[in-house]
Parts: sequence; structure tokens; C-alpha cells
Amino acid sequence: MEVNKILEIQNQIVPETVELFMRRYEILRIISDFQPIGRRSLSKKLGITERTMRTEIEKLSEIKLIHIESSGVWLSDIGKEMLSEVQKTFYYIKNLSETELKLKEKLKLRRVVVVAGDVNKDRYTFNELGKKAGEVILDLIKPDTILGITGGTTMACVVNQMKKKKNIKNLLVLPARGALSEELGIEANTIAANLAEKLNSEYKLLHIPDSLDIDELKALKNNKIIRDVLNDIRKINLLVFGLGNAKDMAFRRKADSTIFKRIEEDNLTAEAFGYYFSQDGIMKMQTNSVGISLENYNQIKDIVAVAAGSSKAEAIYAISKFNNNFILVTDEGAANKILSL
Repeated sequence: MEVNKILEIQNQIVPETVELFMRRYEILRIISDFQPIGRRSLSKKLGITERTMRTEIEKLSEIKLIHIESSGVWLSDIGKEMLSEVQKTFYYIKNLSETELKLKEKLKLRRVVVVAGDVNKDRYTFNELGKKAGEVILDLIKPDTILGITGGTTMACVVNQMKKKKNIKNLLVLPARGALSEELGIEANTIAANLAEKLNSEYKLLHIPDSLDIDELKALKNNKIIRDVLNDIRKINLLVFGLGNAKDMAFRRKADSTIFKRIEEDNLTAEAFGYYFSQDGIMKMQTNSVGISLENYNQIKDIVAVAAGSSKAEAIYAISKFNNNFILVTDEGAANKILSL
């Protein structure tokens, strides 16, 4: 009998078990997000009495899922592992395999992977998104892979959650684009270097900002070191990238008012690699970006897009209309929103 059928029967016969299961999951999730956290704060966040919370905390401590310290409550290693396993269970409870198939069919993608939750509402979902994306990427890495990765908080999370892997022959990791003058930890260079450390591989960095004017870019591209990296970027055969809403990305790029005006006038909804797209996937505007080009993108064999949250649904939809030859790793929030478009 299928797991989701068993859970459905259990919910019908002993619904209080499912209710208790969900309550304890929510407690563990909130502890994960805010640890160390006190009982009173937990009670307020979950809207249950302190007495009930005290009982639940004692029980979770007995089964070694949490640690109780003077500073507050912490997840134990067992608790962290259990929380991850519960998240996987939701894949069956919510029948997300069906959601994946529907989304794959609607967007005509190579493959779709959906994790439970919505990163816009639940930070823990973000970690699960990173883990699942990491698994997908590791499955695609083969000898002689040149892996390109973009910057951003989602890519940083993917690398942080990815398991280590060694002994991959001739693996090279590259930043897929220049810097956006953001926080160092989410720059493409930093993320590429961190990923290379995880994979015990060689890497190269692109020491060039992504917001220079055309003449400055031409001058820097004549530098031998930069020219060599750009040549390697053209050979990328596995690309991992994040994408964003047009307005959000323009803000991150510190774009001038003419860019925002163009976004409004042309109703642009998505941005990737410095290119801006309309909802039907037509590239309408290009900024002075350095790194991977759309021509490169269209020729890459394996591509993994990682984007989640209901707020990114329209951007994901737009990019899929431009080129659907990629694997999408997303969450329930984005998936349901896309299916309703």
C-alpha cells in the first residue's frame, strides 16, 4: 500500500494523531528557526498555552529531539535529522509527486522537483530546498564537468546544504557571472569557491564587477586572466542558477530610474544573467553584464534552476517560456502559484 494512502487512512481513523504530529512538527520547525528560544516565546508564536507547551517540550526532550538549556530550547542532532525526515514525509502527505508532474507538463521542463512549504513564509523550507537542489546537482556531476554557478542567497543556501563529494576527475567550478557589489557571502565568486571546497575541485574566479559601462568592460576583458576565465565560462556544461523578479533584481543592481521605467513600460517579470524577460519569455532588455550569455545558456547540456517562494512564480514561468531545457527545483508555494497562472 502506498505511503500517502496509509496516511490518509490514519487521518480518517485517528485524526488526533495527525493533529499531534503537525503540532510537534511546528514546534520543532520554530525551534530550528529561532533557537535558542524560550517556552513563552514558543507559545506565542504557535498560539498555544504555556501549559500545553511545557508538556510538549518535556515530551520532545524525553525522546531526545531537543535540548533544554538556560538560554532556551535547542534542536538536538537527532531533532535536526527528524525534522528533515518529516519534511520528506510531507512529499507523500501532500502528494507533491502529482504537483511535480503537473508543473513539468505545464512548463514543458526536463524535470521538476518540489519541496513542501513556501520559503516566503517558512525559513526552514529554504534549507530543504538547498538540500534537494544539492542532491540533483551531485547526480549530474561527472568527470570533465565544468560547473558554473551564479550568486545570490538561494545559491549560497544550495552550497551550504550540499553534501561533500571527492574524487571527481577534472572538475572545474566557475562563477557564471561577475559581481553585483552585494554582501561578500552571496557573490558568485564566493559561492563558486565554497562549492569547489565542498567538491574538492579546482576553481577559477572572475575578478570583475557586473555593473561597469561598455568601454570599461571591453578594457578589462583584454586582461589575460579575465579573458581565460571568460573562455572557460563559454565551455560550461553544467549550469546552476537562481533567477529573480525583474524589479527586485534591478534594485539589487542599484539600477537607475530608466531601468525601472523600462520594466514598468514593458511589463518585465524576470531577470537572469543580467537579461530581463517579459512574462511570455521574450528577452526585452540587457544590462552591462559579464559572464554567461544567452547564447551560452542555450547551448549548455545540463541546467539546474533553483527558485522558490510564491513571489517568484511569475519569474519562473517567464524563464521557462524563454528556454525550457532545464531542471527546476522549487517549492510548493511557487508550484501552486504557477499552476494557477
